[in-house]
Amino acid sequence: MTTRPTTGVWRRVLRIHDAISLAGFAGGAVALGLIVVIYAYEVTVRYFFISPTMWASDFVSFLLLISVFLVIPWLSREGGHVAVTLLPDMMPARWADRFLRVGFLVAAIVCLWSAWISVQETQRLIERGTTTLTTVRIPKWTLIAFVTYGLANAGLYFLRVAARPTARLQTGDTSHA
Repeated sequence: MTTRPTTGVWRRVLRIHDAISLAGFAGGAVALGLIVVIYAYEVTVRYFFISPTMWASDFVSFLLLISVFLVIPWLSREGGHVAVTLLPDMMPARWADRFLRVGFLVAAIVCLWSAWISVQETQRLIERGTTTLTTVRIPKWTLIAFVTYGLANAGLYFLRVAARPTARLQTGDTSHA
């Protein structure tokens, strides 16, 4: 039996996908750290120096959105998302496997479809030059781009999970997907 030449390429593509998602996870952690620093700064200058900032709340809001959508793909890869497994736990293994695969396929379709809608909205925001309605105004598309990234990559991970061999369907190992 010969190995298909595309297998090595496919594995490299999956490893690159994992590396990008891990970098996104690290970026999300940095964003959460920045939220803590900004809030600490805001509290300090507001209550000790009676000089509140006008920008802290805006940046915390932006960073919260960024952190969530940078982290979602890695959590999807690792199985860190919320999963109610009451029905699959009560089913025979073969049916539970099918049930979970269908669930992951539906999740992938919803995420990828939502990402497509987000891409279209991003294009509209760029064309219109829409900015946030905050004290610190930034182009809205810069925030929606993170939403698109998170939804698209979570959808790809759900596809990878659905394609796993049965024994690994519920684990965080996507290396063979």
